Amino acid sequence: MSDGKELDPRLCVPYSISTGIPSGGDAEIEGYIESLRLQGFCVIDRVIPQDQIDAARQSVLEGRALLQEDRAKERQARVEWMRESDPDFQPGDGPVRPQAAPRAEICDVAHCEGFAQHLAEERVLKVAKTMLDPHVRIMQTEINKSSRPAGRPITDEQRQRRGWHSDWPHDLTAYGPNEEHPWKHCGAVAQPFPDVCMALSTIWYLGPEDVTPHNGGTWVVPGSHKDPRNPRGPDDGIDQWRAIPGELQISAPAGSVYLQDTRVWHSTALNQSEHERTAVVCRYAPWWLSGNEFCNLHSGGHALRTYVPREVYERFSPDLQLLYRHLTEGVEDVLQPENQLQAVRAQGLHSAERPPDNSHVVVGDMTHEQWRRRNGKGPALSE
Repeated sequence: MSDGKELDPRLCVPYSISTGIPSGGDAEIEGYIESLRLQGFCVIDRVIPQDQIDAARQSVLEGRALLQEDRAKERQARVEWMRESDPDFQPGDGPVRPQAAPRAEICDVAHCEGFAQHLAEERVLKVAKTMLDPHVRIMQTEINKSSRPAGRPITDEQRQRRGWHSDWPHDLTAYGPNEEHPWKHCGAVAQPFPDVCMALSTIWYLGPEDVTPHNGGTWVVPGSHKDPRNPRGPDDGIDQWRAIPGELQISAPAGSVYLQDTRVWHSTALNQSEHERTAVVCRYAPWWLSGNEFCNLHSGGHALRTYVPREVYERFSPDLQLLYRHLTEGVEDVLQPENQLQAVRAQGLHSAERPPDNSHVVVGDMTHEQWRRRNGKGPALSE
């Protein structure tokens, strides 16, 4: 909600951070990859067609209500489980230690299938597979990530306040363990972070308004994914609550998707409009990143994993199934086709196809860009 001061009209215009990226074909994907590698983030415009945004948003809103019912049942089941070993256990308002998988929470995606169909959109998958690995998964799905109106006038001090952090697996606080509940910590990569994109956090903008600085577009610091420091690093001398030079706010039309390297420094922003801006957060990750180290347990405490019911999974498209089968009851997550093909080729390479000797090999003489161009592995861009 505005404090009544005259508002700069530019703050309500849905310009896109992806402006200037060519539309269509390999050039478009190359633009997103280049932005992710240089800036640490990008926006893919209008992933959800305009005439399907309302239905996707409604799917999410209805899913929230169903999840609230599930969470209450899940929490009670945990309390009963704790009392099996300690009859005097009293949960109070604190966390309840999770049971081991598969006794975990139902995944949010199970209650918003109308929205979920878009998670395997072609451009999003091409970018995720290029940045991470052909065998890519969705490790996190949270449908209660909307930006709600502040509800009262916002002061200049509130506008200047930030909450800088990186996302898991680079979040140094990771829910905050303590001596009483050391299991609460979900795991984090130690500093200095390796110069590797380990996961992509995505925010799916479902309207009804476009994303602008006025209604809470995410604050981000371009290029911060390459900085060895961290806003929450105990020895890095950064105030996580104050503005950082070079920061900007994300802005894009409804139906678009914001993607960021999980190392990027970013912060939520206050929604100064009169309307809730609906959003979903998903995390794409390569097969080698352990999902057992991360999941927010909404019914109290923290879980090893969530699960997708088999009947829900079977209604997913084939591409969407590849993203969630590692969480699905009774489904084996085997190598995906692209990785299978490479394994078969490597095992079946005949001597006639190999060079006569290795005299031509100079270690370090080939760049990543040259390798991609030679092997046709997507955008030929430098790291």
